Amino acid sequence: MHPDTLATLYLRTCRWKGDDILFGDPATRASGRAARDASLRVAAGLAALGIAPGDRVALLFKASVRHALTWFGCILRGAVVCNLHLRETARRSGETVDWLDARVLLADADSRELAAEIARNTHSDVRVVVLDDAGWERMQAHAPLPEAGITAQPGDLGTIQLSSGTTGRPKGVMHTQRTLLENAKAGQIIYGGCGPEDSTLILMQPSFAAWPNVVLPYVGGKARVEFGGTFTPGGFLATLAAKRITMAPAVPTMWRAVLAEDARLYDLSALRIATISGELPAATDVERIRRICPVVASVYMSGEAGCGCAVLATNGTLIDRGKADSSGKPVVSADLRIVDADGPIDRELPRGEIGEIVLTGSSLAVGYWKDEALTRKRFVDGWWRSGDLGWVDADGDLHLAGRTDNIINTGGIKVAGEEIERALLSHPQVAQAAVVGVPDAQWGQRIVAYVVSRGDDPSPETLDAHCRGASGLPGFKVPKTFSVVRELPTGPTGKLYRRALREEGDGEPR
Repeated sequence: MHPDTLATLYLRTCRWKGDDILFGDPATRASGRAARDASLRVAAGLAALGIAPGDRVALLFKASVRHALTWFGCILRGAVVCNLHLRETARRSGETVDWLDARVLLADADSRELAAEIARNTHSDVRVVVLDDAGWERMQAHAPLPEAGITAQPGDLGTIQLSSGTTGRPKGVMHTQRTLLENAKAGQIIYGGCGPEDSTLILMQPSFAAWPNVVLPYVGGKARVEFGGTFTPGGFLATLAAKRITMAPAVPTMWRAVLAEDARLYDLSALRIATISGELPAATDVERIRRICPVVASVYMSGEAGCGCAVLATNGTLIDRGKADSSGKPVVSADLRIVDADGPIDRELPRGEIGEIVLTGSSLAVGYWKDEALTRKRFVDGWWRSGDLGWVDADGDLHLAGRTDNIINTGGIKVAGEEIERALLSHPQVAQAAVVGVPDAQWGQRIVAYVVSRGDDPSPETLDAHCRGASGLPGFKVPKTFSVVRELPTGPTGKLYRRALREEGDGEPR
């Protein structure tokens, strides 16, 4: 086996993990020894189905031990594995299966009917194999694939990771065996050197970039990965306590819901690091998480970039230096630039000036599946255009300023909605906030703010005064309308779904 592949890393981890638990979920446990055997049997089963190295295999699973064993079985076979979105329609998923030219669709028991409907919506003869208990037993009846039969090379495609877009065909982010390996290695920095005594809790579904960006480093570190069910704040805390989790990852929206609970009711003494990613945290988020966990890490990364291109800030930056709004500096081997979104990728803007964030590093994806035009546009000379806006301060720390697609053009002035959200979140009565631009005859776009209150609802006048006063926003950035709502819409990963608010559009109080 070639040493510079994820396949080799996985087998080495399983061997050294031995009889200790590598994967767990509410129903199943798998030791390193059992995981190795099961995944090699999956690899052999795929070969029996006619899957050759390089063939695409689609998976339709919730996060579970069985999914992880199957996913890594695909990697051992040298197949190109792709996790489908569980919440997507059968028609759209059928189109995705055709687009992938997938030979086989593997599904768990809960997805049996959806998998069959997806197959009916394809124009190919994709084979559906349901890995319920009986199907799993049949798959496991194969003799394990000999290690000599593992032919994966570093440059071989390992996975196509679907973007989490909600309209149009998702982007297919292509990672090789090498970039997946580098993701696992670089994650040791982000997660504080995770080792055999560590554990993490995975609540996101496998179709999202956060799954490999957490699972691969923890597998590489020979740590334990626990897969949970549907997210609830109390359930999250209870599982952290019961499973003695040492690293808890979540997006800010989830952390705010969790910290609204009384964390003192749970034994979180095993927790040593909490990570925030997916959205920019507020200073209050960092302060409150720090009360239940010794180390807070704010991580900026993506499916295209992985852990090897990440930007990281921990206690020294977030707390000691009082820069909770900073994402820190690139990790080992990574680099970033701030450039004009419409300009060349090698012309950096001066420090303090807002522009597009471009990244490079060891785990950078190799492009987008069947989209050469987008690949050429976004992947340039070893760098990747993120579509995120940011600026670098005098200390060299990155600050996020929003998305290139979340800029509000009001009265001819461009404003990042995220900046206003951070201002609102600094008010003690605001638990969550979302700011969007909606069409307006006078202003072009009108700035509208939606907030979820903490305790008594703040009045629009109170929020307006806070934005203009304590938060220091200039008048043109202050929302024209404030609405207090019971909850904000979120996408499948728990991240804020601003598009739903834009579509609502009227900005009237509810």
